[in-house]
Amino acid sequence: MLYLKCFDIIIITMKIEDIKVPLDSKKIESAVQNEEPIEIISYSLTREIEEYVNDLLTVFLTACNQEDLLSSISYTSGELLANANKANAKRIFFQEKGLDINNQEDYKHGMVTFTAETTVNKEHYQKLQKDKDLYIKYILSMKNKVITLEVINKSVLTETEKVRIQGKMESARKYNSMEDALTDIDRTEGSGLGLIIIILMLKQLGIKKDCLKVESNEAETIAKIIIPIEEIVPPSINYGLEEDLEYI
Repeated sequence: MLYLKCFDIIIITMKIEDIKVPLDSKKIESAVQNEEPIEIISYSLTREIEEYVNDLLTVFLTACNQEDLLSSISYTSGELLANANKANAKRIFFQEKGLDINNQEDYKHGMVTFTAETTVNKEHYQKLQKDKDLYIKYILSMKNKVITLEVINKSVLTETEKVRIQGKMESARKYNSMEDALTDIDRTEGSGLGLIIIILMLKQLGIKKDCLKVESNEAETIAKIIIPIEEIVPPSINYGLEEDLEYI
């Protein structure tokens, strides 16, 4: 596996301060050619990290000869990273408030102010996420003509979160357009449109419905997208995707 650190050739964990050094395109291209995974680890999601991931994704998809996927995969990456970062921050927030995240009443009570408080005190939560080793892993790979994107965070899904995620994914599979999706708004934790848009994008790319998975083990939550290149709909046919992105 290639771990990206800008000043080390072989193994690294990319931390926030490391992204100031330019991305090494040759290493990424070599990893694609050798079918090796590329991994970034961070403890927060800043604008700089988002830009770094997009730069990485651009080089990666170019090396895979799949530049046309950049818009859709970039959106997907950003959404999954934001969800992972939010999940980690949520654990700290609930601990600080003395609330049990696995208790439904505590969960509802905490979510009333979660977004506002963690946005205002972003640096505070970023520091605590690092102190408590609440990491985010971003993994890209291309093997046997299949692109795999994984976003992993060190938080286990609660039953409430599992039900909400599965509900959104099941609903999204019934939609054929963004207009359909906009009728399904979850106001408890934002619109819930992120996962819905991802599934719509995969459908428009010709990818099967089971290519997006979100699951937890005993220590982490893993969101995985699997894209068989041979199933992708050509851009000339997939005319609605860019329009939907512009609409969002």
